[in-house]
Amino acid sequence: MKTVLTIGLSLLLGSAAFAQTSPAAPAAATWHPRVFSPQELRQDFDSLHAWLQSTHPDLYVAVRRKRAERRWQAARAQLTRPMTRREFLLLTAPLTTQYQDGHTGLYLDAEDEEGRAYDEHGRRFFPLNVRVKDGQLYAANSLNSQLIRPGARITRLNGVPAAQLVAQMKPYWFHDHEANLESTLSRFFNTSLWFVRGWGRQVEVEFVNYGTRQRQRETLAGVPYAQVAPYIYPGRKRQRLTIHEPERLAVLEFTGFADTPATSAFLDSAFTVIRSRHIGHLAVDIRRNGGGNSAVGDNLLRYLTRKPYLQGAAKELKYSTAVPGLARNAWFRRSLVAHAGQFVDNRLRLDFTPTTPAPLVRPELFFTGQVYLLTSPRTFSSGHMLAAAVKTYQLGTVVGEETGNAMNFFGEVLGFQLPHTGLEASCSAAQWWSAGLTDANRRRGVQPDVPVPTTIRDLAEGRDAVLEYLKTTIRAGAGSPTASAARGAR
Repeated sequence: MKTVLTIGLSLLLGSAAFAQTSPAAPAAATWHPRVFSPQELRQDFDSLHAWLQSTHPDLYVAVRRKRAERRWQAARAQLTRPMTRREFLLLTAPLTTQYQDGHTGLYLDAEDEEGRAYDEHGRRFFPLNVRVKDGQLYAANSLNSQLIRPGARITRLNGVPAAQLVAQMKPYWFHDHEANLESTLSRFFNTSLWFVRGWGRQVEVEFVNYGTRQRQRETLAGVPYAQVAPYIYPGRKRQRLTIHEPERLAVLEFTGFADTPATSAFLDSAFTVIRSRHIGHLAVDIRRNGGGNSAVGDNLLRYLTRKPYLQGAAKELKYSTAVPGLARNAWFRRSLVAHAGQFVDNRLRLDFTPTTPAPLVRPELFFTGQVYLLTSPRTFSSGHMLAAAVKTYQLGTVVGEETGNAMNFFGEVLGFQLPHTGLEASCSAAQWWSAGLTDANRRRGVQPDVPVPTTIRDLAEGRDAVLEYLKTTIRAGAGSPTASAARGAR
């Protein structure tokens, strides 16, 4: 998912009583966003609507067709005056997220002309990283606050109730279910606050620190995008190995699945270290994994199981007449060509059977200890598919929280750019049936074998509750009932 950046006006609000004001942000240089004519906006609007209709396998899983179409019609009727990209996006984006597909939506790219202009002309973003939980707002960490501590409950921003702001921002984010939506909004709250409200240069925060009852206020000066970006994206390094010696625990973290020679080399190197250090417990951490290529999950499982398994039970491709004309989706066109003549009514369902992993080049690197898979609502796409395989085939113990995808989800993401505004959109072109899908869990994510939610107390105390659970369990010598039962069969 790309960063949402849009064009708005900074709001300067005076300090309230008891406020402590941070140093003022530098005045923004004069800059005016481009304005588009009603005709241009209607053409973009209609092309987006037509593209989604012709490309998506099933837009109406989570919303009724008539209701969705009434919303499109009502929005189009408002395209009677010139608008900026931001104004057009505020009107249109909720139409795309109503389908509750975490791969389908409309967004602004931080690297486009207006995104760069906003940053280069001294605009600023809210400097407090947050956690959205059950519709409420909590501080995760601050980039310049002197008073707000992690775990603080944010009650108001610029006098507006925080819960009201959260509800206002939710419709702009792609998601499969509510936990996934709150996870995504938590990451992008800094840019969302500017996008939806135009706030960023200076924001008054009313809050109550964790463990206290004192209501406090502090006015925070905004920061450049470069300072908030690390909270949104984990960085270019997608994998790392950490060893916890006292517990003989290795944590293998993947923040994305890139199927490259470097990833294969990393796996070989990591399991060489794991073998040399006589590690007995391995946790594969995909809590910050937004997906990538599921082939990485298959490659990883070669080191962990010899059982036949599958990550997806089936997928259905939709042949879209819009795809052949889009150069950026050449990879999907090749897939359509490969299955030419097999489509019936523009649909092709592919059912998969469990497959035994390919043997390792170095069989001695096969891991025989306890395996845990750490998940969260941010675990998405190919990360979710790996979790479905591990859960369904008992290849280890899933610990943490529900994954971000629904078990019956959409993927094979295609890109589209609107002709006039240049706004970017994405749309799924395939429907997936995860391993372990049932009628009961169709719209839910993979459920952990051991639920370990991250609480506000954990946030306040800087504690990784999932990792602490693993360490405590290992030190107690109990292992995990599920993992112990599955170990011999792996």
